[in-house]
Amino acid sequence: MQPTVESQSARDELYWRIGRNVVNFQYLEATLRSMIPALSNKGTLTELQAKHDEVSRKHKKAALGKLANSYHERVYGNSLADEPQSDELLSEPTFAFSLRVEVTPEKAAQRRRGLVKLIAERNRLIHKDLLSVDLNSSEDCEKLSARLDEQYMRIRGHLDYLNSLRTSFQEMAAEFGRLLESDEFLAVLRGERVELEHLGYQICESDSNTEEDA
Repeated sequence: MQPTVESQSARDELYWRIGRNVVNFQYLEATLRSMIPALSNKGTLTELQAKHDEVSRKHKKAALGKLANSYHERVYGNSLADEPQSDELLSEPTFAFSLRVEVTPEKAAQRRRGLVKLIAERNRLIHKDLLSVDLNSSEDCEKLSARLDEQYMRIRGHLDYLNSLRTSFQEMAAEFGRLLESDEFLAVLRGERVELEHLGYQICESDSNTEEDA
């Protein structure tokens, strides 16, 4: 089939949508990669940065699917506060902090399915859809463009949700900073009291403030 003015226009519109979605998939991957090391940590002040760096290295080249799994395990799994506490006398202050979203197991599973589905669509777009579409057919180009528009809305839903979590984490980090500057922490450093301090930040949501599930 020879290209027409109409098909060329539809093809150009399709190219724009492909680029838009691929870039936003990259944003999604980069956002997960940057968030995962900061979602939870445990150790002494000297250990916290080393553990953060270790998790960063572990996920530096991880595929989007693995990043999604790690993200869900941290955000919807057990909090560090749920771990058994040791009665052992510690030689220096040890801190634990985590960000966890309080939702039902059904909602957490639904969220995971939604993200997994989106990742599968990303892979299909790159490895199948772009090879099978007839770029000289206005109908083919318009059909794929419509699918990409719907897909884009779901990508943005996940990105907006992750950004809201990032804001919550920044609030938690500020709280942690205030703890380090508090009189109670100074007392710990003076040796008046040495024990595990836990800083937790849990988010409870209504259905009106969630990421896209589909």
